[in-house]
Amino acid sequence: MPDRRPSGRWISHPADRWNAVRALVAPVLLFAPFVVSWFEGYEVIYAIVIFLLIGKTNYVLHLHIHRPFSKIPALNLLFDFSMGAVTGMTASNWRIQHRYGHHRGIDLPYRGKRNAYLENYSTMRAVSYSAISLIETFYSPIIESFNKGILNNVKTPISYRWAFFEQMLLLAFVAALALWQPRLVLIYLLPSYLVTQFVTRYVDYLNHYGCDEASANPYERANNSLSPWFNFTTHNFGYHTAHHIRPSAHWTELPEIHRTIADKIPERHLKPFSWSGILMPYHFHRSRSGRM
Repeated sequence: MPDRRPSGRWISHPADRWNAVRALVAPVLLFAPFVVSWFEGYEVIYAIVIFLLIGKTNYVLHLHIHRPFSKIPALNLLFDFSMGAVTGMTASNWRIQHRYGHHRGIDLPYRGKRNAYLENYSTMRAVSYSAISLIETFYSPIIESFNKGILNNVKTPISYRWAFFEQMLLLAFVAALALWQPRLVLIYLLPSYLVTQFVTRYVDYLNHYGCDEASANPYERANNSLSPWFNFTTHNFGYHTAHHIRPSAHWTELPEIHRTIADKIPERHLKPFSWSGILMPYHFHRSRSGRM
């Protein structure tokens, strides 16, 4: 069902106003220890608290790269920079490996030959897949954007030259912070990035383990989390089949799209539990009892 809500001047969809605020506040919270001394000696505790507060910024960035929050290019660029700095995963990275990679059935460059890891859920497969694909998902878009953007100036479906510069800007930003306050970068910022990206890869694993991603049947390609709390906190990300069928649909439309196709999705791809990364121990327990 098409979304007929009126567009705003600054934020296109009313439901994304709070997401826009979250996107701009997140870096203030994350980088506070670099500019004030209140948290000195308690950085690890602060990191845990901050992860609970802004740890889902990558979900918000995912929404933004599919449906930019604003029609104003400069404001969208600000959102790109803001959330990229918080997650360590730039908007250009997302667009290359996810929007124009994963959603087009192109995964090999970004997660390698990992089909065996995705056959069935297991603790070892989940952890291995998440750790290894984390590395590939980070560096492959940099190499691709260099080859396409710097060497060949490819401009479709995105400007790969800009994508390369955006990723280099993030690396330069982190390098500058490391020169300024190396201790904070080492014990606080880099672990935050690693946890964020590990959880992102883990949720990608949950999205597709036990699925036939090459199937001609689009209803067999993804798992779906039906947990109300998970979908509330992740903007309906659990309705993953609906998202794959209509990747440009606004997140508020996904529950209705899911309802129209739910009877076509095999029961094994409808999961009643939350996919939250902090529930990994619970998922491991479920897998031991064959309930994943």
